[in-house]
Amino acid sequence: MKKIKFIVIAGSSGGHILPAIKYLNIISKIKEPNEILFISNEIGKNYIENINDNRVNVLIFNSKNKFAYILKIFFNLNSLFLFNRKITLLGFGGFITTPILIIAKFFNIFFLSSNRINIHEQNIIYGLANKINYFIAKNAFISFPKHKMRSKEIFVGNFFIDRERAKEKLDNNFINILLMGGSAGSLDLNKKMLKEIMVLNTKYLKKLKFFVQIPNSHLEIIKKKYIDLIDVNRCTFFSFKNDLNIKEYDFILSRSGSGSINEILYYTNNVYFMPHIISRDQHQKFNLNYFLSHNMSLKKFSIPNKKNTINQFYFNSLINPHSIEKIICYTTR
Repeated sequence: MKKIKFIVIAGSSGGHILPAIKYLNIISKIKEPNEILFISNEIGKNYIENINDNRVNVLIFNSKNKFAYILKIFFNLNSLFLFNRKITLLGFGGFITTPILIIAKFFNIFFLSSNRINIHEQNIIYGLANKINYFIAKNAFISFPKHKMRSKEIFVGNFFIDRERAKEKLDNNFINILLMGGSAGSLDLNKKMLKEIMVLNTKYLKKLKFFVQIPNSHLEIIKKKYIDLIDVNRCTFFSFKNDLNIKEYDFILSRSGSGSINEILYYTNNVYFMPHIISRDQHQKFNLNYFLSHNMSLKKFSIPNKKNTINQFYFNSLINPHSIEKIICYTTR
């Protein structure tokens, strides 16, 4: 890592890490991969295999002890910034971004470096880390349009998973139901789905197939609850699926994280969103309110009793699937 021109930082959740990896996969095609560094924490370690080019440099730091993390960042990155005086940095959110961006700013002020500091905010409101990072950054790439944008803000739209990837094909003889809430955030969604299933008659249930996301830590407990109510052959359980085909489902119950909302509503509005209310700033509630105000999702939870029309036309003008490409334009020119 003697020569680094791009540093990408993301941690804490898949909502931060997945857009960062898409950025890495695009920029490594047009810039030298061995001049790119990705920094993440113990959560990001689970996503490293999604980086397409193994020549991209990767640093993983344990951030559970925040004080120890800051010390490790300081001692490990000082020499890198000292010998690379013109780095383009992009922080995708999470606590781990802030110390690194501060060090880059420190070198700009005291060592006359020319580091370009950028951040990306995927939610309608800034997370705590990005509230601090905004004052350090040159550009703040935002995902939701605003009537009044701040001086550093550039609207790019939201992160979008690769549309060209292989996608599943479901049996259209069934009404296909999808529950997705993130690997760690779907427990109350499953509780709501199970409650609804319990009041459905057996004849109707035979028409339904369920595809349910469950955290690995709760798989056996929740799986048993479904199987007690439904034939096991009509239930598929997963913690992560890389080939989800949103258009194949007749009804979706989902979290209202920014990535989930944009990925789903690009293809269908047959979805009921439940915000994760435990989050400190309740950003999922604000994300959802934006789309509810534009009548872009279901306001009532109800499992359908018939299949949706396969050739149904649906278009969402509020969502741009090329947000990461727009960021690439700004950070490489």
